[in-house]
Amino acid sequence: YDDKAYCYYNNNENSEASTYGALYTWAAAMNGAASTHNNPSGVQGVCPSGWHLPSDNEWKKLEMYLGISQADADYSGHRGTNEGSKLAGNLSLWSDGLLENDAAFGTFGFNVLPGGGRRYNGSFGHLGDNANFWSATEHSSSDAWGRHLYHNYSSVHRYNDIKADGFSVRCVKDN
Repeated sequence: YDDKAYCYYNNNENSEASTYGALYTWAAAMNGAASTHNNPSGVQGVCPSGWHLPSDNEWKKLEMYLGISQADADYSGHRGTNEGSKLAGNLSLWSDGLLENDAAFGTFGFNVLPGGGRRYNGSFGHLGDNANFWSATEHSSSDAWGRHLYHNYSSVHRYNDIKADGFSVRCVKDN
């Protein structure tokens, strides 16, 4: 899948864009760059000059810094204990659940916001409930690794997602 598209939640730039930003297909997030496992990724993608889209391995490094073991970091699914809560931020934007009720909520200063997502079929969902992010690492020709925070889990979810879905991106400052 190589459609380079982005949109705003419910296709309305005026509604949530200033808070949550845009949602990108994987191809748009990568902006023509090849998949990589490198740390750092070296993929500028849609990030501004001097910044890059993190690889799956860079996400793992962050997660291990927060307390997830190497074995858990390599696992697909919910991993860790409260690392998702540590990454989340802005309590008023998250739906009530385990993530925001964990004592570690927002302690890392990463400030992940629950911008929801767009499915490949055009439907939008989970604003206030989930945060979804692409990595620069392909899992197969049809999907790529992503990270998710869910309001009802305090952990971080690692999963291979359909490249045509619309997710947020986080940019990492180059060294």
